[in-house]
Amino acid sequence: MAHLELFVLTWGVYPRRVLIYLHEKGLLNSPHIKVTPVTLSPALEMLAPGKPKGTVPILTLPDGTFIKQSVAILDYFEDICDNPQEEWQKDIATSAKASMRGTNARERATTRDILALADEAGSMFGFACHKGTKLFQEMEPSSPVAASLAMDIVRKNMKLLEPYYEGRFRGGNPDAERVTIADCVLCSLLQFSRELYGADLLADPELVNLKRFYGTFKERDSARIPEDFYPGHIKELASVWLE
Repeated sequence: MAHLELFVLTWGVYPRRVLIYLHEKGLLNSPHIKVTPVTLSPALEMLAPGKPKGTVPILTLPDGTFIKQSVAILDYFEDICDNPQEEWQKDIATSAKASMRGTNARERATTRDILALADEAGSMFGFACHKGTKLFQEMEPSSPVAASLAMDIVRKNMKLLEPYYEGRFRGGNPDAERVTIADCVLCSLLQFSRELYGADLLADPELVNLKRFYGTFKERDSARIPEDFYPGHIKELASVWLE
């Protein structure tokens, strides 16, 4: 019997952070974790039996409470794997891979640095999509100017992230690199922005380290997607940016 239920929109940028992480952590097929996909209504409402109110991801805990922020969900899994208390947590920890936050204070601080920048970039990109693409034009006020300003912040953060990936993901084997939770968050954003919204966040020719990172990470089993991964009718609207 599953102790945790994770509600996800499989192609959504925030749920995908968690799904990539669970795959990398070795927990995607854990009998203790039930992954429940949601469907989208015409009004983009997320629907699934037993799903609480709110956008996904949502993690339901054994006591009936919820965790509703993707980064908090990642930290929850890392915490129970690092320090399991109950028997089911110990079972999860036994099958999980090593810490994805870092093995010492310096590594953990670096992971938090990258995570903060990637998470802010994700929030700003989401705002730009809501204000600057055809997908949301009929649902809320549009503002191409506001979208452009938000994208400036996204591009700034990409430049700030660039030095952190110097020397990483250089090997020929995409599965050889030790991955962090921040890598999962960043990959989800880069894939989502490029493949659904047609926005290349790595267009700046100076972002050589990030290009290498994404080019390698997207070939990992956790991140690889089929051509029809994103719904065609949503992609058609999402890829049209307003002027």
